[in-house]
Formats: sequence, structure tokens, C-alpha cells
Amino acid sequence: MKKIKWPLILVFANLVAINWVVIRFLAFYYPMVGHDYSLAIPQMLDTFIHLRVNGLSIQWYTPSFGGGLPAFPNPNNSQFSILELLTVLVQPWDAVILSTIIYISLGGIASYYLFKRVMRLHWTSSILGMVFFSANGFMLERIAIGHLGYQTFPVIAILLVALLDLSLPWGIAALAFAFVVTMLLHQAGYFIIVTFGLSMLMIFPLVYILRSGVFSWKRIIAVIGLGGIAALLMSASKLAAVFSFMRFFPREVADHYQTTPLMGLFGIALQLLGTMNLTPLLWAARLDPNLLPKYLIFVTGGTYGYWEFDMSMTPAVFVILIAGVYRFFRNPRNYFRRLVTDRKWIAWIFLILSTWITIEFTLANGWIYPHLRNLPILGSLHVNARFAAAFLFPLALSAAALYDRWVKNWSRKKSILVFTLVNVIALLPLGTYFLFKDDLQQRTYNITESKEIYASILSGDSLEITAIGAEENNTQALSDHVSNLYPYEPIFGYLLENFHPEIEPGSVWDVSDGYYNMTNPAGYVFPEINGSRPFERIPVGEREELEAFANHRQPDWKIPLYQLALDWASGLTFVFVVAALGGYGILRSWRLLSRRAV
Repeated sequence: MKKIKWPLILVFANLVAINWVVIRFLAFYYPMVGHDYSLAIPQMLDTFIHLRVNGLSIQWYTPSFGGGLPAFPNPNNSQFSILELLTVLVQPWDAVILSTIIYISLGGIASYYLFKRVMRLHWTSSILGMVFFSANGFMLERIAIGHLGYQTFPVIAILLVALLDLSLPWGIAALAFAFVVTMLLHQAGYFIIVTFGLSMLMIFPLVYILRSGVFSWKRIIAVIGLGGIAALLMSASKLAAVFSFMRFFPREVADHYQTTPLMGLFGIALQLLGTMNLTPLLWAARLDPNLLPKYLIFVTGGTYGYWEFDMSMTPAVFVILIAGVYRFFRNPRNYFRRLVTDRKWIAWIFLILSTWITIEFTLANGWIYPHLRNLPILGSLHVNARFAAAFLFPLALSAAALYDRWVKNWSRKKSILVFTLVNVIALLPLGTYFLFKDDLQQRTYNITESKEIYASILSGDSLEITAIGAEENNTQALSDHVSNLYPYEPIFGYLLENFHPEIEPGSVWDVSDGYYNMTNPAGYVFPEINGSRPFERIPVGEREELEAFANHRQPDWKIPLYQLALDWASGLTFVFVVAALGGYGILRSWRLLSRRAV
């Protein structure tokens, strides 16, 4: 009889518990959900229409919003993502739930593997490390509000496995690294990529300090080098299209927090404590937890919603870290020698420097960040308080490693008893998210109408655009077969301050000054080759193009030769990478099965 693999069962049980809490919180006011689903859900429906009408192809433009806008060239467009793939199979809301479960589970399994197999922690420490990382307020808040570009946050663990697992062939690791990076780019993960970069700057020296034997600079450079080239090839089509669009609408924004550096540091600490730690403290002090957003706004200097600040980690993490610091100061000489041998003092310098850089990014101020804020991509990102999420994995790793030092000196019975207690204590604080009386996530979007639209598309309705609507939001526009004059599209500014359409409410076939009442979206992306300009309407000489566009087909507007070449390069590289990873997975599984059979 085979021995029961309790560690794997407990990994599964913890992931079920965490996913259950996240989904329950996501649908807490169902059918009312976070306000940014008013951007994400209509976009998913629009992509679904495109796939139904045109098959598997690039959706360059969409007639559904703003009188005609770029689709694939929009950095927020997620056409080629797990989220959109699932929309082909199930309605958008179910796709959100399934993709959330997939990402949390993948990140949880990868983090457990990293702690157990790569860092060689005890299985109890590895499970706790997985829980410390997976059960965080950043994911809860992002999914609740509708920031689906942040769904991919847990997969940082997969990138770390690719970079640090010496048992994985470096070529395969590089392709896995490239696949994950490409997946991030195709789900509007630009903010996540920067956050991952900041996090890894802290994780690498931390790994060297904790277990220098698993750290190989040569391997990391090789994986990032080859993986970066493969990711660039797979993403070249998307990146080139985005650049072609955003050269006209760079969306340059910057945060300026009205706070002192010391208060800002305190604010980051409160962000990481967040709901799971501060809510019980407020209850104990007989204060209203619903005032928590005001406290964080005051301390951080930001003026955003609570969801932008809450990075909460379970209290167990901070209890373990505090206990570790206490034990260090009880016998500093003994611990100091361990922490600086084998040139670990160099790693400490890098860790301190990278921590400082992350703090500067989060506070949008300092000595280094001001010189970087205008770089490409960084110049288009704001709400820097989100960068505090970069601390989540390093803190989870630190707490798991500290706990591991203790558990190795315990008996088996004691280790299991303490693990069970800590595991339960780590999960229970997730319940604090259901204690608020106020809706802190602005759940103002009703999901019901999107379900009806999805059913219409399945029944064969192509949602032909017949007119320009004056007051419809993105979802109503789809339902009413119109293209809204004032879309929800942050690329043009939250108040559409950079959106100056020449169209007017009325039929798309209305003619004035030699133009139809529909924008030629090619003018936003490739105006030179199409003899157009941003906001210019479709000329009367392009009646066939307008008819095709209004019916969600892609008109024969010109695309530069370099873009077509990059489309092919990205597609072929993607096929190669998937085939290589799939082949390796099949071969490795076959070898494992063969060994067991023998």
C-alpha cells in the first residue's frame, strides 16, 4: 500500500482554503463587483466577438468603444492571455474566477517547490512559506476591484524556480522564464514586471545569505539572457504595436505624495500590516475599522482608494520575524558570524541597497528613483504605493527560513503540532476582510448585463455597430449596438483629457465634410502608411471598410512590413517555446513513470 503524501495533501488543502476566501471576497456583493470590471469585462466580451467573427487572429481595432479604437496595440488589451482564452469556453465572470484560481494555485505550488526542493526547507516550513506568500491582501484587493493585469502576481514563484533550480536544464529554464514574461506582457502586466524586478533585487541576495549553495550567478545570467531574447521575440509583435500607439498617447504621469520620508516608511509598514493585522488592533482599541483607509491615506500621503494600499500579510509572518530579531540580539556574535561568512557581507550590502531602491519606488521619491521615473514604461506607471507588493515574497521567504531553523531542532510530534497551530493561525486572519461594513472596493459594476451580452454572442448576434451613442458606458454600448462617444479608456486619461474625437452622436453612416461618422482607428497606430491621423474619421471612399468594421471584421487597412514580420516572428517563437516546454514535460513524465514501473 502506497504511503499517503501528507505534505502534498496539505498544500492542496491550503490552496483550496485561500482560493475559497479570494472567490468569496470577490463575489461578496454579487452581482455588484469592483468598478474596474467596467473596463475589463466589456473588453473581454469585445475580444470574444472578434474571435467568433474572425477566428484566431489579431484584433487590431475594435468598433465597440470610442467610435473605433486600437485593440491589440492597447497595452491594457489582453487578447492573448489565459483570461481571454477561458472566455471562449465560459462567460467572462467565470473566466475571471477560473483564471484567479489558476494563478493562485500555480504560484502556490511553485513557491512550495522553491522552498522545499530549491531552498531545502523542511516540508512544514515550505507549506507555511507558501501560505505566507499566497494569502496576501494585494491579490484580494486587486481581484476585487477588477485590476486583472495583476492576476499574474503569484507567478513570480515560477520565475524564481526557473532562475534558481539547478536540477532544471538551463535552456528549459530560460524558455519557461520567457513564457512567463510573455504571459505577463500579454495581460497588461507592465506594473507587475517592474514589481517582480524590484522583488528579485531583494530575493537574490537573501537567497545567497540563506543558502549560498543554490545560488549561481552564471546560471541566472544565462537564463535571463536566453530567456530575455526568447521573451523579446515572443512579445515583439505586442511591444511594437503598443509603441506605435503610445507614441501619440504616452500617458506620462507621476506621483507626488504629501508626506515626510519617515512617515512614508511608516506608511509602507502599515501597508504590509494591512487589513489582517490592523483590523484586529482597531477592534481591540474599540475603533471603527472602516476608518482604516483614512489612516493609510494620511500616513502614505496618497489620495487613492483603500485597495491601492492594502498589501496585508498574515500576522504569523511578523510574529516569526520579530522572534527572529529577538533571538539575534540575544546572541549577536554567534548569528553575526553565520551571516557574514562566504562573502555574505556583500549580499547584505546588495540587500540593503535593493530594499532602499524599492522604498524609493514605493514613495515615488528619494535619490535614485527621480532619475529613473522618466524611463520608458516607468514614465507611464503611477500609484507607486503598489510597489510595496515587492516586499511580499522576500518577507515570506525570510519568515519561512527563520521558522525552518527552529523546526529542525524539534521532535516530529512537536513539529507537526506547532505547524498545525501556525498554519491555522496564518489562515484565520483572512476572515478580517469580511468584517468591514462599508464597501471599500467601490463595487459599482453590475455583472448581470454582461451575462446577457455573452448569451447573445453565443446565439449568433455579432453586435453590429449602427450608431454613436452619447451617454452609454462600455457595457451598455455593446448591449445597444452602438459605439460610445465617451469610453472608459485610461490611455486617454481618467477624464479623457487626451481624447478629442471628431464623431458625433448619430448613425455611423451619417456623412459630413466627406467623412462617415466613425473614427478610422488606424490613424491612432499607423497613420503614416494609411494617410490618416489620430481621431480622423473614415472617408466616404472607404464604405466597404466601414461596413466590415461595423460588423467586427478587420478592414484592409495597411500594416507596416516590420509589424507583419514581427507578428510572424512572435507567433513562430511562441510555437517553438510551447513545443519545447511541452516536449520536455512529456519526456520527464515518461522517465518518472518508467522508473516507478521498474
